[in-house]
Amino acid sequence: MRDVLKAKLKEFRTFTDVRPEAKLWLEDSNLWMGLYTMLCLRSVRVDRNDLVKILRGQILEDINIELYGFCHRFRAVYRDMISSIEMQADLDIKILDGWYSQIFEPDEGVLHRQDNGVVYDIGFIPCHFKEINEQMADLFRRARGARDAAHKSALTHLGLVEIYPYGKDSVSMALVAGMYMLMQGGIPVPSYPLSEDEYIKLISETINGHDSGPFMDMHYRSLVNRLETVLRVYERAGEPQIQEED
Repeated sequence: MRDVLKAKLKEFRTFTDVRPEAKLWLEDSNLWMGLYTMLCLRSVRVDRNDLVKILRGQILEDINIELYGFCHRFRAVYRDMISSIEMQADLDIKILDGWYSQIFEPDEGVLHRQDNGVVYDIGFIPCHFKEINEQMADLFRRARGARDAAHKSALTHLGLVEIYPYGKDSVSMALVAGMYMLMQGGIPVPSYPLSEDEYIKLISETINGHDSGPFMDMHYRSLVNRLETVLRVYERAGEPQIQEED
């Protein structure tokens, strides 16, 4: 699957003269995809088209007002991601903690978990809470040595879930971190084709079985499927301008 992704990315990167409306669509759809996955893995049921309408400022009568606030806070973080990428900033604890504060507005400003309990739905015990900063710093250092942005994104996602720094919001922030690393590497953000229950089962098998293969397969398939959609949109928007290789 990595070879398929590599081929799709090579094709995607031949589109060097893309119409502005296609670029804008890609930027907007990265936001939609990331937010939609996060909501699905939090068991928040929302139609994807309705989500687009919410982000465009439309008022829908059957949508909880709290969801509006969450979506718009996430969009603010997404814009900050774009600015951070433009400044060539590598992800670190300070940046991710800041995004967590913006999205979830934690009580009394407490960012990281303060307990050592079992994560019952996944079935594992994360590191001691006093080790969170050290382990996160180590994770980000290791991520910088990953073979490519797709691999870096997956490793960081899994690492953050294992550290479990943000308690029940750790999965959401693992998605945010992975999303940033994909965007930083110029890879369109996918949506994971999983319900919360399916995701928990997959992560439990990955962590407790010490085998990242199933998660990696899902991750790479999602990236390939997303790229196929983006390529179709770009093809309709105009012919690719092929750069000659040296």
